[in-house]
Amino acid sequence: MNFKTFFSVAILTLTAVSAIPINDIANIKEGCESYNGKLLTNERTNEYTCLRKIYVDILESNKACYLINNNYTCIEDNFNNVPYCSMGDEAYDYIKCAYSILEMIDDGSNKLNYIIRKFPSNEKIFDSYKIDQKECRGRNGLVLSYKTIQQYICLEPATPKNAKCLKTRNVYCVVQDNTRIETCVSNSINYDHKACIRILKEYGLANNHVITELLVN
Repeated sequence: MNFKTFFSVAILTLTAVSAIPINDIANIKEGCESYNGKLLTNERTNEYTCLRKIYVDILESNKACYLINNNYTCIEDNFNNVPYCSMGDEAYDYIKCAYSILEMIDDGSNKLNYIIRKFPSNEKIFDSYKIDQKECRGRNGLVLSYKTIQQYICLEPATPKNAKCLKTRNVYCVVQDNTRIETCVSNSINYDHKACIRILKEYGLANNHVITELLVN
């Protein structure tokens, strides 16, 4: 996208945002909650959106929907002023909407407590090592990196939900989705169990975590 195009989109976005005064946010929040939704806001841009969990697995064709923390969640247009997130707006963009939501939930810390994926495919949206690592820490996980921050393994505490993943003896699992070393990603053509064990031990030692052996459940 060139600067002229970006500038045009920015003007469109700012115009849409100013349509509903942000000082009405209390009423908007109340309306969102009346739909059992959660209102997210961005104080920097005066944008807001309403996320509502949907308890069926049928895609709503007139709404932008995501998997957020494995919950089917849709945008309620009546309580949204982000043009990217409204399917009725010419500026609608599924990926840009996800980034808008991300900015609202990211508190600037080193972890994210919300994980956003495409619905219904559960595919990743954000190709970013920073977001990967924040998501990992948001799962109470460990990020192991060595020499370069953009090569890393995410380990999370084992639970019944992830019992089929790879485990270390200290009951941690490799989170495939947040790991950037393909040797340790089981669905990668470059997956190598023995090589992954060696890397885990090396990375664990560099990060003061003793890794013994990786077990396949």
